[in-house]
Amino acid sequence: MATPSSPPRSEPAALAAPSTTQRKRVLELLTLLTGLAALVVMVLDLVVARPDEREDWIAGILLGFSVLAYAMVRWDRMRYVPHLIVGGTLGAAILSVISYGSVRTAVGFLFVAAVAGAGTFLGRTALIVTVTTSVVALGILTLAESQGWLSATPYFEVGVRVWITHSVTLIVVGVMVYHSGRQLRDAFERQKEALELHKKAAQERDRNLERFARIFHTSPSPMLAQSARSGMILDLNPAFERCYGYSKAQTLGRQDDFLWASAEQRETYTAKLFDKRRVEQFPARGLRADGSTFEALVSSEMGDDREDKLVMTIITDVSAQNEVMERLRRSEERFAKAFNFSPLNMTISRVADGSFIEVNQAEDRAQGLSASEVKGKTSLEIGAWLTPQDREAFVARLLRDGHIDSYETRMRHKDGSLVDTRLWAELIEIDGEPCILSCSANINEEKQRETLLLNVARGVASETGEAFFSALTRHLCETVGADMVVVGEIRDDGRVRSLAIRQKGQSRPNFTFSIEGTPCAQTLQQSDMLICTDGLAVRFPQARSLIDSGCQAYLGKALRDADGTPIGVIFALWSGPVDLGRNAQALISIFASRANAELVRLRRDREIQRLNETLELRVRERTADLQSLNAELDSFAYSVSHDLKSPLRAIDGFTQLLAEEVGPRLNEDEQQLLQRVLNATERMGSLIDDLLALARVSQGVLEREKVNLSRMVEGILEDERHKQPQRHIELRIAPDLHAHCDPHLARIVLENLLSNALKYSSRQARTVIEWGQLPPVGSEPPMFYVRDNGVGFNMAYADKLFKPFQRLHMPSEFEGTGIGLATVRRIIERHGGQITGDSTPGDGARFCFHLGG
Repeated sequence: MATPSSPPRSEPAALAAPSTTQRKRVLELLTLLTGLAALVVMVLDLVVARPDEREDWIAGILLGFSVLAYAMVRWDRMRYVPHLIVGGTLGAAILSVISYGSVRTAVGFLFVAAVAGAGTFLGRTALIVTVTTSVVALGILTLAESQGWLSATPYFEVGVRVWITHSVTLIVVGVMVYHSGRQLRDAFERQKEALELHKKAAQERDRNLERFARIFHTSPSPMLAQSARSGMILDLNPAFERCYGYSKAQTLGRQDDFLWASAEQRETYTAKLFDKRRVEQFPARGLRADGSTFEALVSSEMGDDREDKLVMTIITDVSAQNEVMERLRRSEERFAKAFNFSPLNMTISRVADGSFIEVNQAEDRAQGLSASEVKGKTSLEIGAWLTPQDREAFVARLLRDGHIDSYETRMRHKDGSLVDTRLWAELIEIDGEPCILSCSANINEEKQRETLLLNVARGVASETGEAFFSALTRHLCETVGADMVVVGEIRDDGRVRSLAIRQKGQSRPNFTFSIEGTPCAQTLQQSDMLICTDGLAVRFPQARSLIDSGCQAYLGKALRDADGTPIGVIFALWSGPVDLGRNAQALISIFASRANAELVRLRRDREIQRLNETLELRVRERTADLQSLNAELDSFAYSVSHDLKSPLRAIDGFTQLLAEEVGPRLNEDEQQLLQRVLNATERMGSLIDDLLALARVSQGVLEREKVNLSRMVEGILEDERHKQPQRHIELRIAPDLHAHCDPHLARIVLENLLSNALKYSSRQARTVIEWGQLPPVGSEPPMFYVRDNGVGFNMAYADKLFKPFQRLHMPSEFEGTGIGLATVRRIIERHGGQITGDSTPGDGARFCFHLGG
């Protein structure tokens, strides 16, 4: 009998489990039906059939097979149950034919049931065997029946037993057909689900491949795919091309030996890869296309594909990283050297508890402690902070700002004294823990100097003038311990007159002395201080007054003007030898600088006072000269203009007579020449009139009164409109604008400004003349203005507007002499006022002015 085929290996166990359970239930049902049918037939044979017609033994055999098959199903020994049922049914069919004596009886259904069972529960081989056995058995039995070899008489009667046999057979066949269809449907569903799973797996594989390809080609690290069998390069990413300088076309299909700078490294790497199937962070030197090499870490993994093993490799260029690490190492080395060999006391302590981790070997000038006495202890234990609150405030500021510069505090020296200290600190991190890198300096001496300088500054800052020098000599004597301090000023004759003298704690009367042969003469000749700490009599034997007073030491400095000229001297004397350190010299330099500045200021004050005494007289004299000169100029201009009128009238009169007498006899060109003479005399007459007007405005007494300028403007413009009735003139006049001025001169100003406005806007179809007042700016009085919409002018030539005979337009364009605006400015300046003009070519002009107070 054939063996059942096992499920395909690729089919999931979850799909196979329901089929096994169903198979068990169907086999249980078939064995029960077969056994029940056999039992019923056997009982009917025993009760109904005649003894010679009984076939209960066949039903008993089939019942026995059914009971055995059921027991095997219950014991989960189902592998051979279908074989047992099919074999029992086929055997019962053959025995029933022999027993009935004919193949034409109902037992033929049993052959059909056996074949259906084999086709449903068994494999192809078992089905072929069952069909072949049934065909051969039926053939032999048919032959036997036809030859009369069967001993039994054919029995064709029908009854309950036949019906039961047929019914049970049909039920069993129906169950098997149902089971077979169910198996087909289940198999189809399982295949369908398997196909869906396969499709999903393929899609996931495609997505993974796409993700891998995207990662492969976009990775910033160089990546390489090779065949493990041949070593051939199959693919590489753009980062690889950028790193090595080879293009993909130059690389694909080649071995990777040209990428290694060292063949020995490649052999070691290859052996390790084939041994471990995985290599991580293998240090090597890569070889680029340009021949340069670089430090690299190579990581590779070999795949499990038996057909063609794939090696994936990632190369990490660590040249820059190694260079950074080397720079970091050198930086740390430099830091260690700077830390350990610094002449300043430097420490590293923890932020958490203030314990010292590192201390350099420099001398601790603040606390006097050695490195061994500090390391391992906290800052509070060694007295670096007087109270925990002081350290907390320091740490809080450091955590806030990240660093601290010039932090002043007080520390306790190991001898118990308090020391003024200045700290510099930086917040750093060591092994993930915040620490403080600090440097300290003892500033006790600096504080003392500051206190001394502050006292000195307070002593000399409150005085000025000659009283200052008295205070300065007193404080300088106290500061440097001198027996005498003198500040003197050089006179014009080269002698020195003292400004203040302090001797043995007492002020002395000022006097004048010669510096010849004294240390003061040499002091004035050099730019720095002259210092003689001992033997003054030996160095300056001619300074008898100093020698007689018992002085042995001298320190002096010249006081100079801004140009370097000596103007004084400050010096100190001691009756015995002295040791002048840098601090004493620095203090004397400060005193000398302050004395120099005060002496320069005093001399300037004297000069200013002297100049002030003569200034008023010189101003009066200069004013009188200017007034006389202006009067002479005005008189000259008036005389010249007046004297020119008579000859000009004669030229004009005789030219007119000449034109009347000979005019008809002249040709056209000669008449034009004669007319040009007449025009020139007329223009010259206008110029003389304007000059006379300009001269007159500078003469006479200015008589101020309150004048309504708006009403004056209206009158002037009304007269102009009568003169030019053909023009369309729009007037915009602000009413009731008053000024305190001379009304006659004010009218000349307005007539000139308004006539200019009308003249230069004559080419406009509609003339607009505007009169108004601008708001005041600051303390300046408000400005009046005259505006027109005429041709305007270029502001680049605005400086010519108010100069006599200067014009911005050609005479052929607009008539005029160039005196009008000069006259306007002269009148306004006589009033103490100011006038300005602004314009844009083609957009009119505006003149603004005020007439003073």
